[in-house]
Amino acid sequence: RQVVAKFDEPAIAFGDPKAPAPLTLSCSDAQATQGTGRWNSDREWVFEFASDLPPGVSCSLQVRAGFKSPKGAELTARSATFNTGGPFVQQTRPSTNAAIDEEQIFVLQLNGPATLASVQANLWCLAEGLGERIPVRLVDGADRAAVLKAQQLDKAATKDPFKLVTLACDRRLTPATRVQLVYGKGVATPEAGGKPGIANAVERRFTYKVREP
Repeated sequence: RQVVAKFDEPAIAFGDPKAPAPLTLSCSDAQATQGTGRWNSDREWVFEFASDLPPGVSCSLQVRAGFKSPKGAELTARSATFNTGGPFVQQTRPSTNAAIDEEQIFVLQLNGPATLASVQANLWCLAEGLGERIPVRLVDGADRAAVLKAQQLDKAATKDPFKLVTLACDRRLTPATRVQLVYGKGVATPEAGGKPGIANAVERRFTYKVREP
């Protein structure tokens, strides 16, 4: 949402309404680069993005040519880069700790698109009493359409299909046991501009209980 540059000594004459920006910003998503910069003090400059950045965006900051402090000193730094990481889960349906069906279909709402291959490879289920990972099965076709319509997510799925993931554990679950759906590291955004997508680096676990017999 925001880039903050802090300086170890005054970089401008504070209060100068014409004080220039010290840095230029460019991102792999041109729409994401939109925003406004301002000086909070003579030692802190902030760039506010117009909206939250989606996952998979790479940005670079360059020192603006000719920028000097009131003492005439040039910035010693030349550039900095960052990215917004891979997709993460904003919401699960059902919500965590809910009682689920033995063949429950889950809907994950992500903050940005993810490749189906990376989802299948990096998500799994853990079932109480079973000492191994259960792969996930992606749900598509008529079953996916029915689930999304029942959750009133069909319009959102039409607009951004890869932000909504429908899946199930690839085996029937045992009644009255606890189950975790694990969203592992490695879920990635699609390729963009010939560059590989950016992968998620944080594992999350969502806990449920299978309904009673």
